[in-house]
Amino acid sequence: MTKNKPPAAVIAAVAAGLLVYGLIGYFLLISPQRGKAADLKKQAVATQAQIAQYRTLAAQARATPPIRVAELFRLTKAMPDTVDMAGLLLELSEVARESGIEFDSITPQAPAQASGFQSMQITLEFDGNYYELSDFLFRLRNLVRVHSGLLDAKGRLFVVDSISFSESTHSFPQIKATLVVHAFVYGTAATPGAPTQPPAAPTGTPSTGTTSTSTTTTPSPNPPPPGASATPAP
Repeated sequence: MTKNKPPAAVIAAVAAGLLVYGLIGYFLLISPQRGKAADLKKQAVATQAQIAQYRTLAAQARATPPIRVAELFRLTKAMPDTVDMAGLLLELSEVARESGIEFDSITPQAPAQASGFQSMQITLEFDGNYYELSDFLFRLRNLVRVHSGLLDAKGRLFVVDSISFSESTHSFPQIKATLVVHAFVYGTAATPGAPTQPPAAPTGTPSTGTTSTSTTTTPSPNPPPPGASATPAP
């Protein structure tokens, strides 16, 4: 005969079973889903940060003025990255020819290093009149100019440093003018390294224990001149 269990024990057993099933369901179903939700939240935050960064970069790109190829070409023409001395002298001679003058001498100097560029000093001498000199300076200045905020370069950039003139030997109104102008090169040239000096030859008496080996070359005997008798060595 089976005894009936008290209601309190039955209730406790049912509650314990429900608790066990609840814990099992939590660890098997709810806990993994909460972990996935946390991972998705982190990914959403990272994605929002990337979107904000891309928006900032896009705004900066829109604010940066575009580089126009034509402007870059004109800037390179005004200040090239190579010396090109032959082209430089040809351009000066062309401007002088258009002005009606002819140089007596053109004396370029070696490029001098500056901050981000090189400067070349050129001394020009010629005989002419004042109007030809004025026309030459006008044409030289208009090779590179800025018009309405835009660069207009028809040749290299020249800056006149000094002008001196006196009466020419051909008498007035002819004058003898000397101009010092500067041309420019973009960038700086590499500074050559100092040459390695060869080691100095030792002087004085060599120290004891050092063996010096010398090689003596004996020239072949020359035949005696005609009519001379050869005396044998004793």
